[in-house]
Amino acid sequence: MDGVRPEQELCLRSARLIIATGSDARVPEIEGLAEVGYWTNREATTLSEIPDSIVILGGGPVGVELGQFLARFGTQVTIVQGADRLLPREDPAVGALVLDVLRENGIDVRLGAHAVRVTRDGPERVVHLEGGETVSGCELLVATGRAPRVADLGLETLGVEVDPAGLVVDERCRVTDGVWAVGDVTGVAVGLTELQAREQGLDVSTAHVKLAEAIARPWTYQEDPGELGLIADRARGVLVGAWAVAPLAGEWIHYAALAVKTETPLAVLRDTVAQFPTFTEAYLKGFEQL
Repeated sequence: MDGVRPEQELCLRSARLIIATGSDARVPEIEGLAEVGYWTNREATTLSEIPDSIVILGGGPVGVELGQFLARFGTQVTIVQGADRLLPREDPAVGALVLDVLRENGIDVRLGAHAVRVTRDGPERVVHLEGGETVSGCELLVATGRAPRVADLGLETLGVEVDPAGLVVDERCRVTDGVWAVGDVTGVAVGLTELQAREQGLDVSTAHVKLAEAIARPWTYQEDPGELGLIADRARGVLVGAWAVAPLAGEWIHYAALAVKTETPLAVLRDTVAQFPTFTEAYLKGFEQL
């Protein structure tokens, strides 16, 4: 604004406030990490040159997506994952299917591996693992999770309890009177896994569809046809979760996300006609199992 110097504090007043500050990469405390330097998702998605090799710490959504992206551009990729499977927040079938795909892409995936120290060897960054093994790459990407950006916002003055996992909101994204939060700062996702649904005491029914056996659309792609999983609440007759590992899954999974969000009855979903040939047809095969 005219007349406002950068060092001056700008004060805005409002009866209503929306917090949409997003999230930051969680950076683990590993000896030598800060000294050798590393990428987060920001550097990896704004690069101008593809590295010859990279070590990725973390096998969650960010590590898996960026690992496959770089591998398909010719980078030799190594993923170091502390858990015994990829994508541990998802259904176990998802991690197993993705692991097969990554290894087919030539990615070296180390499960149950923990980085304890990072050093430099010439142009390469060397990650030392528990047990004495090492892996190295020209670049090092930290993809060990996201943390909601809530520090130093003064939310405590509004009576808002700051949870490290994200701001707690109600069904209308409200934090407290006059304050709402949206996006990564809430840490909220759509749907439940089968385990989460059962832990909540739901009477669960599940469906598992191998696309190659159920619909025609996957055969127009020269890739593994993939699979679809559905989780429903028998008592309410609605979908409560879904997952898909298949071509273009990031597009047609929105069908399930909308059904979960709106609690569309399974009877309505079963009676909905899908265009042929499309991946969405697979849902009809799954709904028949629920």
